[in-house]
Amino acid sequence: MSAVPTAMQSGTPIDYGSFKDSCAPLIGVLYDGDVKSVLDAVREHDNYTFSHSFKVATLLTMFGSAIGLSEADQVLLACGGLLHDVGKMSIPFELLNKPDKLSPEEWAVMKSHVPTTMDFLNICDGIPKGAQIIAAQHHEKLDGTGYPNGLKGLAINELARMAAIVDIYGALTDRRSYKPEMAPETAFDLMSESMSDQLDTGLLKVFRHIVLDQTR
Repeated sequence: MSAVPTAMQSGTPIDYGSFKDSCAPLIGVLYDGDVKSVLDAVREHDNYTFSHSFKVATLLTMFGSAIGLSEADQVLLACGGLLHDVGKMSIPFELLNKPDKLSPEEWAVMKSHVPTTMDFLNICDGIPKGAQIIAAQHHEKLDGTGYPNGLKGLAINELARMAAIVDIYGALTDRRSYKPEMAPETAFDLMSESMSDQLDTGLLKVFRHIVLDQTR
């Protein structure tokens, strides 16, 4: 997947036809039953935005496979996961890794990564609608408190509902310079108890079962 970090770092447009070929190995990983080793390797990666995106892509692919999506849709999920945070390359490193609470001005800058991501995807050839939806809506919440558009309920696409769950789980269980990684069970308990109005609880239950079965 060497083309992925290069594109993320340089902002160079990518062609989806060639990019999706680099996502296909994730499908093979699932069929080989080697998900845990991939996630262990991701945990050791230093480039946070890329390693987080790779983790999201891996878990989204696993999610799609477990609920019976086609291989083509699994590749779409993998690509959407890898590309969902491309716009964070425009956010200053110091802000991305700030250990303290963000100011309102800093939070506005942080949220700008979503429209920046969409601007990037719009200049790329052939990015499918599903991958764009993942990027555009993965921070939306069912109760309308998400961003960038405050979408609510059924206005949020199912792919984005899956991506929101995976993205939050990934962030909670990632190790950062300012926090330790959270245990999977603890992360799921937090999501179930504190975010039940924001996340699709049916999908969350399915994802919890998938992850805890596959990564133990």
